[in-house]
Amino acid sequence: MDKQAESENIAPSGGKSTKNGNGKDKGKVPQPEKQSSSQQASSSSGKPIVKRKRKRVKDANAPKHPLTGYVRYMNEKRDAIRLKHPSLSAVEITKLLAEEWGTLSDEVKKPFLEAAEADRVRYHREVTVYKQNNETSSTNKKPKTNGSDSDPGKEVPYLNGKEERQREIRVGDYEIPIFTEEFLEHNKVIDSELRMLRKSNIDYEQQNSVLEKHVENMDNGIQKLENETNSLKTRNAVLQSYLQKLKTVLAGALAGLPIGSGKEGATVDNIDKYMGELHQMAKSNSHGHALNKAKDIIRKLDLQSLAT
Repeated sequence: MDKQAESENIAPSGGKSTKNGNGKDKGKVPQPEKQSSSQQASSSSGKPIVKRKRKRVKDANAPKHPLTGYVRYMNEKRDAIRLKHPSLSAVEITKLLAEEWGTLSDEVKKPFLEAAEADRVRYHREVTVYKQNNETSSTNKKPKTNGSDSDPGKEVPYLNGKEERQREIRVGDYEIPIFTEEFLEHNKVIDSELRMLRKSNIDYEQQNSVLEKHVENMDNGIQKLENETNSLKTRNAVLQSYLQKLKTVLAGALAGLPIGSGKEGATVDNIDKYMGELHQMAKSNSHGHALNKAKDIIRKLDLQSLAT
């Protein structure tokens, strides 16, 4: 009885396991675990702690991404602009350089673009060699000690002796190293240009809407004028036909009445001249007999029937 009580007293204080009559362990008494600072903060605030993703280790043997002609121009001119305008921020300097780049002629841009093209060719060549070296390293990797095959998507040795996860290098996806000051400044410039382009696009759409309305009005005006022109052409054809009939009737009626110095009467060929002489006679009151006779002849003509 004394030994059993002694064992029961020792178990809670020392954390040792007790035994039953058969000599088997009943189990250790759980000790309170210390909470980490993050767990204490989460328990006190009641919010779950979100773990940040670890940054992927950059391979020192990976080829350096090529720089565009614009970035090369920006790197070359940034210090000069900073000295000339010390009050400008980095974003304002980058924006100023972007505006200058947009106004440069092709001749001035040519050396920067040629250097960028040469750097791009260099990058493609080095990436090809880099991928070949990685494939060779993957095939020469020793199998694991437990005999299981290595996963090609997991850790593989690189040329620098370090191990990291194999990833596919996509050629030409990026031309500026990401997560750098240059990359962030470039993104700010691109965002600013994108906002300006969107605003310009809205302005152009409004102008296009006004121009489309103007074009529509012009089309309607042109269609109206074409309809009026066709109507006038039809009316002119009717009048031309009426004039031709009138000349024929007058020439036939006045054929036997010579006037002026002529010895022949009116014909279809000279009816215009004949009627002009009659008009002059009426204004000057000369040759009254011939004029009165011509008036009588014309008065008796049925000119209304010519309009039908």
